[in-house]
Amino acid sequence: MKLIIIFLNRIELLEDLLTAFLEIGVSGATVLDSVGMGRIISHNIPIFAGLQDAFAGSSPGNKTILAIVEEEMVKQIAEALEDVCSEIDDPGAGIMATVPVDKIFGLRH
Repeated sequence: MKLIIIFLNRIELLEDLLTAFLEIGVSGATVLDSVGMGRIISHNIPIFAGLQDAFAGSSPGNKTILAIVEEEMVKQIAEALEDVCSEIDDPGAGIMATVPVDKIFGLRH
């Protein structure tokens, strides 16, 4: 099993990505509202206020998607993310990482 973590910076792509998940067979995911470190530093910490120009154009928020999936699904999910984000010229539109999952508690089959 793998924990899939996706940082979706282009939140308008969320619906398309979740639709692709369903087509692959991902039966559940958790979607969290999140914000990147650069946004917080440049807008909330006065000493770094000068960095706002460096982060110009960054989205005010993003979505973090978590899903526990079978290892065989990872490639399909990565391809779906690539397909959904391929129309965007921003290489950081969606970023995915995986983490091994040794045990799961509380999950009903």
